[in-house]
Amino acid sequence: MRRPGFIPFIGILLFLAWGCGGSSSDNPLTFDVNPTDRAAQTGGNFLDVSIFPLDEIASGGDKDELPALIDQRMVAPGDPNVTGYLRDTDLVLGVVINGDTRAYPHNIFWWHEIANDVVGRVPICVTFCPLTGTGMVFDARDADGSRILLGVSGLLFNNNLIMYDKRDDETLYPQMVSSGISGPRTGQELKQLPVVETTWGYWKQLYPNTRVVSGLTDLDPGGLYTLNPYSRSGVDNNRERHDFIPFPLNPSLEDNPIGGLFPSKELVLGVRFGEIAKAYPFINMGDRAVVNDIVASNPLVVVWNADPYMAVPFSRQIDGTELTFDMIESGNDTYPFLLKDRETETVWDLKGAGIRGKHKGRLLRQIPATNAFWFAWASFWQNTGVF
Repeated sequence: MRRPGFIPFIGILLFLAWGCGGSSSDNPLTFDVNPTDRAAQTGGNFLDVSIFPLDEIASGGDKDELPALIDQRMVAPGDPNVTGYLRDTDLVLGVVINGDTRAYPHNIFWWHEIANDVVGRVPICVTFCPLTGTGMVFDARDADGSRILLGVSGLLFNNNLIMYDKRDDETLYPQMVSSGISGPRTGQELKQLPVVETTWGYWKQLYPNTRVVSGLTDLDPGGLYTLNPYSRSGVDNNRERHDFIPFPLNPSLEDNPIGGLFPSKELVLGVRFGEIAKAYPFINMGDRAVVNDIVASNPLVVVWNADPYMAVPFSRQIDGTELTFDMIESGNDTYPFLLKDRETETVWDLKGAGIRGKHKGRLLRQIPATNAFWFAWASFWQNTGVF
């Protein structure tokens, strides 16, 4: 999609992480469910596709102007078609399915926005909208047995990518709503899958055998993926992003009761269960945090590590038992801290794997979520809870 020029982010409002949540133990970086959190409510969203404001869809470019990738070649981290465009500080969307581990860099999505792939024998659609900062992965197995293939429609709603279904060439899915809003598959919901957003360098530490999207594509034989059209310098340092909103919002930030709670481009981790959504602003979690919470009756723990820019939510339930986690130090470069549950005293790593204790060898279930700019999350989920 064609995008206007951008100017750098120039200011940010700072909050103390522990001013927002109370400690449940002697560790000030472990938080339990907190009555001072902003409670989530129903409503204030665009989930009812029968009244979706189709007349407020904006054009951001031509259909397929940014060509979605389909089964793009994946290569090892040391491949020259990777090292030539991808730095350790660049951000990636990481996916693990059935032991198959893959990374999809932001650099690629600046120019494609969608990658249709098969991971661990499961077809998926990896999507990223640079304007809203949202990376989301969807299960591409349809109930009718067909494979869902998504393309870039060139349309936007609330600055968010609208995808189209390549099978019928008509159905439109706003990424953050994740349901068909027009066309033959109106009302069909895309199933969101877990994703880990972090730096390329840290993803390689977590998964040394990962594969990653080759920088050699039909669109560009080399060089394009080092250029970021969404920053003035053309270089993305994980913080330098455009500081204005190119297209109108519904509602406007001025008319949105929560629009001004944070700077518009502050990043949050967003989780959603039906109509109930909650945001975990990175700025409220300090350098590291372990947040025990309950969202729509779902016990979860959010693990945040600022250095590699990684926030991941896991279910706190295993074998019918609800666990409560604390942070413990590790002294390990890959895992600068670990988790320990109070109920069984099992020690868990940052991938959610039990490494010592009763549940050694078990995996916590990762919850589907997305990072997003605050303005986008607040626009789509106006009654969101806030940590």
